[in-house]
Amino acid sequence: MRNSKTLILITLLAALGCGGSTTPPAEDVDTGAAHDSMPADDVGANAMGGGMHQGAGINAEITLDPEIADDWRAIRVRVVELETMKESFFEVPIGEEAPLGDTGLSLRTVVFIPDFVMGENGITSRSAAPQNPAARVVILEEGKDDYEGWLFGAMPEIHAYPHELYGVMLAEGVPVE
Repeated sequence: MRNSKTLILITLLAALGCGGSTTPPAEDVDTGAAHDSMPADDVGANAMGGGMHQGAGINAEITLDPEIADDWRAIRVRVVELETMKESFFEVPIGEEAPLGDTGLSLRTVVFIPDFVMGENGITSRSAAPQNPAARVVILEEGKDDYEGWLFGAMPEIHAYPHELYGVMLAEGVPVE
């Protein structure tokens, strides 16, 4: 079952967002909540090897029911030092930025989608349950944007953050208490 879901997600991502996107810029994204919007992407520079790294469907429209968005206050990420495999966990509130220990990295959480699905109308959540959790993030290295994209909790290898020293993965969404 998981393999078929993986295949479907990979197929959808390939069809709808792995290349340069023609969807509206990130500042037009409607998360259904009062989260800060993202700066416009530099898709042309990224396509030519410049600019920051980007994950799947970065410009796809996000439509998230406000009741679902309001159920989540933060994400928890797992950071792995690749040489030693030492793990650390960090909580980053949605719409905020936080340092990831002494890695020189910090992460800004844009939106958390508990049950990620991407279709012809963009990205949404099938339900409020964390069945296929994903978070749209910006990762900064030494204060400069380095990666803008998605972290997938169930499939961390899909569009993983490309860094030679650290792995950054979505561990879970943190619900409002």
